[in-house]
Amino acid sequence: MKKLLLFAAFLLQSLLNFGQTNYSGTYGYSFEPQVSPPKNEKATGHNGKLVLLKMEENKYRFWLDVATGWPGNNVGETDGTITFLNDTASFDNTFEDATTPCVLKFKISNKVISINSMSTSFNCGFGDNVSADGDYSWLKQQPVLNNDWLRKEYNQAPNAKVIANKAEIFKDENCINSFSPKKYFMKGDNILNISDTEKSVYTEYIPSPGKFIYGWIKKTALELINTD
Repeated sequence: MKKLLLFAAFLLQSLLNFGQTNYSGTYGYSFEPQVSPPKNEKATGHNGKLVLLKMEENKYRFWLDVATGWPGNNVGETDGTITFLNDTASFDNTFEDATTPCVLKFKISNKVISINSMSTSFNCGFGDNVSADGDYSWLKQQPVLNNDWLRKEYNQAPNAKVIANKAEIFKDENCINSFSPKKYFMKGDNILNISDTEKSVYTEYIPSPGKFIYGWIKKTALELINTD
């Protein structure tokens, strides 16, 4: 019994330590082209980039881009939300017309995140011969992850301006479940209208490096800006 209690305590402590660590940042890899390009042409080989932003505890928002490189340069991209259990997480990225599933398996070890799709590129919805599989290492030169970067990721999302003195951010589209502690945007803040319902808007926001705000806001607190 004592051994079981000690193991349970060790497991709980491991989970707590993992939750306290922030793995937000950019990871990637890049290889030389397998076929030599012309001397006057710059080219890269198989490459991949993974961006993680911590949402809460072990939950992360991610963006993944992979490419075969020269000469075909076929690409694949996806994004979503994953939750790590200890050092592993999974994401169902099955393409709509796929005959078998594509589940991306994430595993963190030190500053490296390994991805294994255990499937074909078609089932993942990527281009020909594109695979998410690989070891993505923490980049020594970290790109700046800010609201300008987010706007490029959501280049077709319209803007919205906060017109209420304080606009609470909720966990759900019905704007019922608050964060603890509560989160707010202030009057004059400009946000992205990433998705919306009849009465609410979903947005994401990066106030400072390593910080990530996300959630739903009541439309009554916003002025929606038409970018057409």
